[in-house]
Amino acid sequence: MRYAIFLLLIHQTFGILAQKTSQDTLYTAKELAPVTVLSSRIPQKENQLPVSVSTIGKARLQIGQTKLSLFDALNTVPGVFAMNSENFAQDLRISIRGFGARAAFGIRGLKIVLDGVPESTPDGTAKLGNIDVGLIERIEVLKGATSGIYGNASGGVIALQTESMPNKPYAEISSTFGSYGLKRYQVKFGSSWGAWSVLGSVSRLESVGYRQKSALERNLLNLKIGFRPSDKTQLSLLTTYINSPKAEDPGGITLEEVNKDRTQARKANVDYNTTESFNQLRNALVFDQKLGEKSAINARVFLINRDFNTNQAFEASGQIAFQRVFWGGGFAYQFSTKGYKLRTGLDLENQADNRQRYDNKLSTRTTLRLDQEESFDNTGAYILQEFAPSKALRLVLNTRYDWIKIGVTDNFLSDGNQSAQKTFQRFSPMVGISYSVTPRNTLYGNFTSNFETPSLNELTNNPTGQGGFNPDLNPQKSQNYELGYKAWVGNKTRVDISVFQVNIQGEIVPYQLPNQVGRTFYRNAGESVRKGVEVGLSYQIVAALTTFINYTYSDFVYKSYQTLAGEFAGNRLPGIPKNQVYAELRYFPKSGLFAVAQFRSVSSMYANDANTVSVDGYQTLNLRTGWQKHLKGMTIEPFVGVNNLFDASYFANIQINATANRYYEPAAGRTIYAGIKLGI
Repeated sequence: MRYAIFLLLIHQTFGILAQKTSQDTLYTAKELAPVTVLSSRIPQKENQLPVSVSTIGKARLQIGQTKLSLFDALNTVPGVFAMNSENFAQDLRISIRGFGARAAFGIRGLKIVLDGVPESTPDGTAKLGNIDVGLIERIEVLKGATSGIYGNASGGVIALQTESMPNKPYAEISSTFGSYGLKRYQVKFGSSWGAWSVLGSVSRLESVGYRQKSALERNLLNLKIGFRPSDKTQLSLLTTYINSPKAEDPGGITLEEVNKDRTQARKANVDYNTTESFNQLRNALVFDQKLGEKSAINARVFLINRDFNTNQAFEASGQIAFQRVFWGGGFAYQFSTKGYKLRTGLDLENQADNRQRYDNKLSTRTTLRLDQEESFDNTGAYILQEFAPSKALRLVLNTRYDWIKIGVTDNFLSDGNQSAQKTFQRFSPMVGISYSVTPRNTLYGNFTSNFETPSLNELTNNPTGQGGFNPDLNPQKSQNYELGYKAWVGNKTRVDISVFQVNIQGEIVPYQLPNQVGRTFYRNAGESVRKGVEVGLSYQIVAALTTFINYTYSDFVYKSYQTLAGEFAGNRLPGIPKNQVYAELRYFPKSGLFAVAQFRSVSSMYANDANTVSVDGYQTLNLRTGWQKHLKGMTIEPFVGVNNLFDASYFANIQINATANRYYEPAAGRTIYAGIKLGI
């Protein structure tokens, strides 16, 4: 109740301001205007959705950027915390309201969608390193649990859209060079002929890295082919090929080692040559058909093949190889009429991993220790409904049922047969309501029930040292409550405020064992509670100058959690800062000269469940500037930037519950980059 009163008072304050502001005299900023959100599956203006959502446009993603990763872009979103931007073997670790914070590598517990096709595997894992940042046109971030829309492991959604098909011949070439051997090259091209259109991109990324043993080589090829025989029919073919021959892992080190040499890699990581390599081919076919004015259908099929190899920093079972086939599809029917919208459909996702583990004899592959076939099949049926009894009031009722089957077939029988199978069924409701006091001032609230099964990696990292599943690891469940306020004051100011509470049972947490250093295992905590506040303010100071200010408060604690190491009830969840502040100032005059300043402040956090190891907070300042000029049909954009201008010392990643005090992965100090883009 106190949250509702708080939001009503805020509404009254900004409502008065809106009445005093003459909209006719204000400059309309595209970055601040409400946009139509697609990731909610029923397209809707963001100011009418009863959920917290943030969007990032092409200008903020690409202009003057290194396009090294999505780290800088996602950290602009309140409620999102990103780490691990400099270890490309482990990839970005993204958390939304705490979901995803436990990931030992990559994305966990969040749904990643690229052009409407799942990038996350059905067990809830993904890597953003598979995505070419230089081709992304827009990002939508749905904050809060969305199992009622997307099913398993949907603690939030990051939906990415690649650039739209060009309507005329187009070509662009760009290159970027920077500190620690950063080299990035990209060529983009496209055109359209009648009903056909094509967009392609080829890019290469290289880096030596700030720390020893952190080099990277990655090549990406993207191709989109569109066929639109009429205004009602569209067929799209999406193809991505990734070749990553090298991504080294310097590992975590102790604080004493950090103070001696921040750039050093863990000795075992050097000795055992910790690195990963993979090739991945992703193909998807998407079909959209309008059926008159009120209804439409969408169908998609996709197939992803991934061949992966990695060395870990220990001998016994220290090399992993797997061949993955991830395929599926979906069908959806949508109906819209005055006051009512419906979308119903079926999602099919199937993941099959053929996994082997070998001994790692100082980077040489030797004895086979594990050989098993792992599968994760998810079938989900959903009904999404929106009722609008008046222009001001909207009610959203979503429900989804998921049937999940997880299996492992043990082909390494010398130590016994560890074949196993598990099944889960889950009903996930979601209820949301929004009320627009004025067309541009909205109060909303929602309740969602969320679930998250262990991933295949979490299940098969068995602390017994055998194959099969960890028999003690179970899904986590949560109930999510949120109240929020969205306001557009004239055309210059935007305000977003949300308060939430998440109650979690069986939270899955990572830990390591002294006798198996370097491997991460998982267990269920008892209960935890996450309470938070997210505030976003955007303001157009003058026509060319815009500021963005975000604040995130995260009070995430264990309510009950006991292990052999002790009782952790009342402790804060590790890996999440209590306070975050982000501020950005953007100057884009008509002359073509541009400048951007980004300030980020992160408070201290804990590195372990016992809360005995505290990691200091930090502040960083990034600056970049450049020039956009159109010359006789050609666009030229030279740019230069500096990250961490004041050379702050902080950590790019914290390894949660690490053994031997090896929690720390130091971040680079001041880095400089420059580049140029030419387009016709």
